[in-house]
Amino acid sequence: MSAVLFAVFFGLLIFNMPVGFALFISSMIALWYGGIPIVAVLQRAVNAADSFILLAIPFFMVAGNLMSTGGISNRLISFANSIVGFITGGLAHVNVVTSMLFAGITGSAVADTVAVGSVIIPAMNKDGYRNDLTAAVTCCSSVIGVIIPPSIPFVIYGVVTGASIGKLFLAGMIPGILIGIYQMVVCYYASKKHGYGTTKKFDLKVFWESLKESLLALLTPVMILGGIVLGIVTPSEAALLAIVYALIVGFLCYKELSLKQLPALLLDAAKSTAIVMFMICGAYLYGWIITNDKLPERVLGIITGVSTNPTIVLLMFVLIFLIAGMFIDLGAGIILLVPVLFPIVQTLGIDPIVFGTITVISLAIGLVTPPVGACLFIASEISEIPIVETTKASLPFILGMLGIVILIIFFPQIVLYLPQKLM
Repeated sequence: MSAVLFAVFFGLLIFNMPVGFALFISSMIALWYGGIPIVAVLQRAVNAADSFILLAIPFFMVAGNLMSTGGISNRLISFANSIVGFITGGLAHVNVVTSMLFAGITGSAVADTVAVGSVIIPAMNKDGYRNDLTAAVTCCSSVIGVIIPPSIPFVIYGVVTGASIGKLFLAGMIPGILIGIYQMVVCYYASKKHGYGTTKKFDLKVFWESLKESLLALLTPVMILGGIVLGIVTPSEAALLAIVYALIVGFLCYKELSLKQLPALLLDAAKSTAIVMFMICGAYLYGWIITNDKLPERVLGIITGVSTNPTIVLLMFVLIFLIAGMFIDLGAGIILLVPVLFPIVQTLGIDPIVFGTITVISLAIGLVTPPVGACLFIASEISEIPIVETTKASLPFILGMLGIVILIIFFPQIVLYLPQKLM
């Protein structure tokens, strides 16, 4: 059945079938081919989606949309400018720091690219930065949005594997910060070499003013992560609190949200949620088929035939993720690959939190690599330059993200330190 499943699935992808539909259709055909009653399995697929923790996905999407349109973006950019704008290549650093701050609000790299890029890219171009560097910094820094909590891909991974979402959120903090620092170093040297950015002094008064303006926005990730870590709320409840908080800030504090905007924001979140939920239902069928067909055991035999060293195995997984990320979406990559590889992770005694962090970061690199890199396409479109040019300029940033992944493999305490200390 597995052979039929994969043949039909990739065949449908070639004809541009959405991943969720491709998963469902290929699974149904494989079940029919294997002579398995489809109705019974479909009932289980629906039950798999009937999970309380999955409520976190639409709630975080709604909260992110509310924050993005409620005056948060401009205030975060102003705050980032006040703390790093004086460094050589100031606006490039502002771009990275804003993405790091924005990551704690939306949990989505694509939302980050759209919200931050639409404001910062024109400003960087006006200040004399090359279009390719501007686009590269924007799309690559936006990847931090799915690493620093809250992270929708971490929620999906937690649902698929049963790993603690709170621990996954904490695990993403240090890698996300390390990637941001590395990207700022790249921006500094590029700006120093080409003379980008105006030199100005740090202004304490401007810093305090921008801090006061953006404080309500900055409290969002603190509220979300703090509530989960302290055991006050579950991830789903934290996401719901984020919606209430976003409504209060947008309507009463910043006063940049209006009732007319709500239907469009909710509809956008509903569409995104429907896509994810459809993939999760299809993923249950997909996972049931490959498990019933004993595919994980066969893959385990192949991989352990090469090496049983967890480090070597994780490096092999990273290669698989990098290739897969070039052709499929991050969420789809988790749903497709993790059910096959996770039993191997358990057999070899690899920590699921470490594996989850490596999985998300490695697949997230696909967001900035052709041919289907969503963030790459958006940044290139805003900058009005060919994708090839953005891809070339993105290579130093991509290598840095890959370097962080390899660092995690050899030093897993990078991601385990905070979960072990705080949970």
